[in-house]
Amino acid sequence: MPWKKSHSAFTLIEMLVVIAIISVLLTVMMPAIWQSRVKAKSAVCLSRLRTLGQGLVLYANTYADALPPGRMPSVDDHQTRNHIAGGIKYRPTFQAMMGNEVGLPAFEDPKASKNERDRLGERGDRQNYASSVYVCPETPDWLDERNGSYGYNYQFLGNSRLYDAAKIRSYKNWSVRLSRVRTPAECVGAGDSMGTAATFGVHDRRDYEDNGRHENGLGNEGFNLDPPRIDVERGEAAGFDIGLILRTAIHTRHGGKGGVLWMDVHASTETLQSLGYKQEVDGVVRLDGDNTLFSIDHADRAWTEP
Repeated sequence: MPWKKSHSAFTLIEMLVVIAIISVLLTVMMPAIWQSRVKAKSAVCLSRLRTLGQGLVLYANTYADALPPGRMPSVDDHQTRNHIAGGIKYRPTFQAMMGNEVGLPAFEDPKASKNERDRLGERGDRQNYASSVYVCPETPDWLDERNGSYGYNYQFLGNSRLYDAAKIRSYKNWSVRLSRVRTPAECVGAGDSMGTAATFGVHDRRDYEDNGRHENGLGNEGFNLDPPRIDVERGEAAGFDIGLILRTAIHTRHGGKGGVLWMDVHASTETLQSLGYKQEVDGVVRLDGDNTLFSIDHADRAWTEP
């Protein structure tokens, strides 16, 4: 009788053991993989923030020590258009205004009119950033210039809202001189912004929407970054509703921390608490935090109208 070669094979039990071992290894490795991902994206975010910080300093050098505003006021097309990298833009944000200094135009096709549409079909007041340097890698779809990834410490560094809409230069707190920042290494310039969703509890927040205007939407009015303390009588915040102050805050999207640009151009990840913010149990960011790291004179005071 001819000899037959035997073929070995896994038994069902052996296969189940192998699957169980692989499952255990994945369970052990997933947190490390997740942490590596978080660290990698945090590093990219901080690099982009440092680039914006260099843009802030170069902008001030170009414009007689003046820092850019958070965003030019809403008046009319003629009075709120500015020259930026790539053309004339309607109501540019702080990021768009320093595009020349950053070295990358904020928009492919900047528009000088509110209702004019760009090549992507976006209105002139809601265009999308064209370069990734203006967008946090954890929120790559937050491209809307209004609902942006990065917010500016506008209350203390450049609040160009108007006291009187009839007086185009009645800016509330602009321009602010870079040399007036007493402790640059301990003064927030910009950072990951949650938008006005910070006003609401975690479970009441909506997902991000490009061109969205939901008050509880993540990223809504994200180009503003409100400080921890807001004066409810004579202060300022990103938005106001009937009986409700809509505030923004740092978005801790990097493993419980948010990217922060400091005015000496270094960047770090910080918790809400390390920056002076206070929260309710449900995640609502309160109005009575500590502004030491936001005010230009390193004092715990809210910005108020003179």
